[in-house]
Amino acid sequence: MVETRCWVAFKNDLALQKKINDGWFTDERGFYLPISHFPGTPTNSYWPDALRKWAGGCGVTVAEVDDETYSAQVTSSQILDFIEFVYGSDSSYNDPAMMLTWKGRAYLVHPLIDLRAFVAKELDPKLLYELMTDTF
Repeated sequence: MVETRCWVAFKNDLALQKKINDGWFTDERGFYLPISHFPGTPTNSYWPDALRKWAGGCGVTVAEVDDETYSAQVTSSQILDFIEFVYGSDSSYNDPAMMLTWKGRAYLVHPLIDLRAFVAKELDPKLLYELMTDTF
């Protein structure tokens, strides 16, 4: 079975790295960084395919890091645009009647809300980040 992932690398953001090192994103359950993995997978697609399709439509260059890993240099607003591209038309993330639930919790939506908020509030709009995808 092929697995696929998407995450944001933030090696240019020294302020975020300091917050991480200072324990800002650690609670009683442990370390939590929403940009370390995007929830779910794109509908009928793998993350690298979604990244290439989105990038082709907005003029972003995707680089092949290795055989199964791809990267795009993007701003925080472009990350939010990519999130909308992937999840915007998926009713399981946007229509309460269609959301997947477990014991009364919309388990797919909560991580997506955290991801959007983290990108909007914690990433510096002046810096470039790497939007990373892979399959393994």
